[in-house]
Amino acid sequence: MILLQASQLTKSFSGDTLFADVKFEIKSNDRVAIVGRNGAGKTTLMKILAGVESYDSGHLMLAKNIRMGYLTQQMTLDADGTVYDAMMKPFLHLVAMERKLQDIAAYLSDESDKADSAEYQEKLTDYEKLQAAFEAEDGYKYDHKIKTVLTGLNFREEDFNQKIDNFSGGQKTRLALAEMLLQEPDLLLLDEPTNHLDMETTAWLENYLLTYKGAIILISHDRYFLDKVVGTVYDVALGRVTKYVGNYSQFIIERDAFYDKMTAEYERQQAEIERLETFVQKNITRASTSGMAKSRRKVLEKMVRIEAPKLDDHSVNLNFNIDRESGNDVLSAEQLEVGYETPITAPISFDVKKQDAIAVIGPNGIGKTTLIKTIAKRLPAISGHIKYGANVTIGYYDQKQAEFSSSNTVLEELWQYYPTMPEKDVRAVLGRFLFVQDDVKKAINDLSGGEKARLQLAKLSLENNNVLILDEPTNHLDIAAKEILEEALIHYPGTVLFVSHDRYFINRIATKVLNVTAEGAALFLGDYTYFIEKEEERAAHEAYDQQEQAAAPKTSSYEDNKQARKERRKMERALQQLEETVAAQETLIADIEHTLTLPEVFNDSQRSYELHQQLLAAQSTLEEAIEQWAELEALLEESE
Repeated sequence: MILLQASQLTKSFSGDTLFADVKFEIKSNDRVAIVGRNGAGKTTLMKILAGVESYDSGHLMLAKNIRMGYLTQQMTLDADGTVYDAMMKPFLHLVAMERKLQDIAAYLSDESDKADSAEYQEKLTDYEKLQAAFEAEDGYKYDHKIKTVLTGLNFREEDFNQKIDNFSGGQKTRLALAEMLLQEPDLLLLDEPTNHLDMETTAWLENYLLTYKGAIILISHDRYFLDKVVGTVYDVALGRVTKYVGNYSQFIIERDAFYDKMTAEYERQQAEIERLETFVQKNITRASTSGMAKSRRKVLEKMVRIEAPKLDDHSVNLNFNIDRESGNDVLSAEQLEVGYETPITAPISFDVKKQDAIAVIGPNGIGKTTLIKTIAKRLPAISGHIKYGANVTIGYYDQKQAEFSSSNTVLEELWQYYPTMPEKDVRAVLGRFLFVQDDVKKAINDLSGGEKARLQLAKLSLENNNVLILDEPTNHLDIAAKEILEEALIHYPGTVLFVSHDRYFINRIATKVLNVTAEGAALFLGDYTYFIEKEEERAAHEAYDQQEQAAAPKTSSYEDNKQARKERRKMERALQQLEETVAAQETLIADIEHTLTLPEVFNDSQRSYELHQQLLAAQSTLEEAIEQWAELEALLEESE
């Protein structure tokens, strides 16, 4: 089923055409990405598709009764009440159905002696229909859905009953995403949904979107995320929107192949045009060949000229050089503890060799930035030590550097650090970092985050250090700028140690991965994909070992038998406690069900709802206790 269809869409700003003749189609369950450099018109196109911005001409059609959800980059959840209250909003109709089911159930229980009456049978029919509708909408699972989404987006259970006002802007953005996912619109439009997400949470979102029932349109600079989720890419470039089938990596291959093909055709046509024009010039005045020349001139006049193909990126020669090579042993960290007043990591030990490119990964708050700051000599170590090799010179890039302010222009800002460098050379350096022509006259305070990041990287490139330590170098950069930086680092002759949440970037750059955890750090020889494979293997081995251990025959030594008897007595006591819990919960459920049938209760909707919530909680506790009882009973039987 086609949910959305656009044709011949055109949009202009101040007389300049942003894009024209756009064709766009979304079917049920499609997973679509909109890509392009910053300023190309990605967000504008998405706003038009979402119906929040107008277009100049063309047609945009939506399927009848389509439910659409649109999450912007700036959207936050600003609502009264608690997190759980806000997440309940998409399910209020289910709550109403639940209350109605309670009311009918109370009537049926109270009027059970009139089961043969027409009214009773009508109520019974209503109850069955309502219950079927309730079950069809997963009415018994809405609480589970809420907890799944909130937990997946890195909220703890203790956060659920917190006031929304207590959360940060980034957390409120995640809450807005959670609410939209729970609404389950037919068409979900997400503009940079992985902002404010760590790697683990982004991976959860990837898997969640893979099983999402509706269609999805995404804008994201996270190329790994796009590779996992989307099956179609619309490229916004040079005033056109081109459709490619496949994920992001396939799009790059097809786009570049198409560019190469068009370049070859353009060059062939240019050669043919030159050949024909040369023939006409030489032969048009000769009586014997004039006819042939006129014929070829007509061919030239009728020829449909192929435009010179262009890619919507900047052809630059960005590079990082070194003045002097380091020794083979760059640095060695031994039992290193880092932090400010108290250690925030367990002792860390690892070695860095010449031309290593090591990605430092781990959950937010684990101490990755603190670790590399310590290695870069920006912070003192709390304990342990770092041994640096011969001739090591370190260049450090901090993600916070992209947030600086200055009254200088771009040219002045770089020139002040290298005052003896000729202006043309300073401009050449800036040009390699995409500051061309009048861009160098821009005031620093007017630059975007991405432009400031590129300027700081330009400063770093002039230091010519043989070790680069980079903290989130791709933050603020669009995909084109990331790819340019990647190429520069891939060809860098020195050593790189970097923190990044960009898994695609890690895969392209890293030769090793340092995984920082609460227990310390482990070094893996390979890229991010290799690290994930090894982690999955480790988890599988652990699960297998646990199964083997559980299946291993029991030894018959006196101490083992004594321990087994002790464990058995412990299980028997636990079994007895569970039996008491089951009995207590069954009594409580019976009491609540009886109370729900009382006229003064079922006529009070608030009281009925509160009791029903208590009933659901008691039933959940009972089911859990019965499951635990059955497991313990089985274990006791096996131990006999």
